[in-house]
Amino acid sequence: MAYDGTNYHGFQIQPNTKTIQGELEKAIAKVFKEDIRINFAGRTDSGVHAFGQVIDFKPLFFIEHQNLKRALNSLLPSDIRVLNVENVDDNFHSRYSALYRDYLYLICNCRDVLPFVSNYCWHVLEKIDLERMKELSRYFVGRRDFSFVANEDNQKNCIREVHFIRIKRIRNFVVVHIRANAFLRGMVRNIVGLLVEYAKGLQKGDAGNIIFSKGNVKSFKAPAKGLFFRRVRYKDDNKG
Repeated sequence: MAYDGTNYHGFQIQPNTKTIQGELEKAIAKVFKEDIRINFAGRTDSGVHAFGQVIDFKPLFFIEHQNLKRALNSLLPSDIRVLNVENVDDNFHSRYSALYRDYLYLICNCRDVLPFVSNYCWHVLEKIDLERMKELSRYFVGRRDFSFVANEDNQKNCIREVHFIRIKRIRNFVVVHIRANAFLRGMVRNIVGLLVEYAKGLQKGDAGNIIFSKGNVKSFKAPAKGLFFRRVRYKDDNKG
């Protein structure tokens, strides 16, 4: 499924707020005439978008896939779309069965950002040195404790494995592609924020010393609107 997160307080359901999960479960309940709780591959924050989110639930009765897709999309707001429906094994879980997840972050690095993309990128006026950005990104790749770039409580296990960070410029845009086995709350935005701070030359010194120092690197968090949940991959390539 895909969604524009601009008008939502994140994916996960919350009381008295508009969320992606809340809208999905309302639509599913109308189709099956009963409340059904869904599982999901990744919890995105307020304002974050997705074009590769995966959910799963156990239906009360069978509905042909295309009919279910059509029914849900007719009930959902226009900024949330179901892209595909398929059967999975009973032991499949959209979160716990995942091998890895991909996020993209979009930065507009120019003087004037076009109005129809302003809700989907971080507008950075200062010149971004791509080589400095790539230099720092190497220190985030691998298996380690990422608590220093996570907005989690101190009791949570913050060991994660980042498979790669790829950075490229496409005309006025800088695209950051990051893959990991799983992500922590705020992890991608904190990493991107620090990468940009370093690439603008505002953070001096050795890259390794900067990110593993005791400084508050989380103060450089990138805005939510530039972040996209790109995909999630499972052992069965037909899912995700």
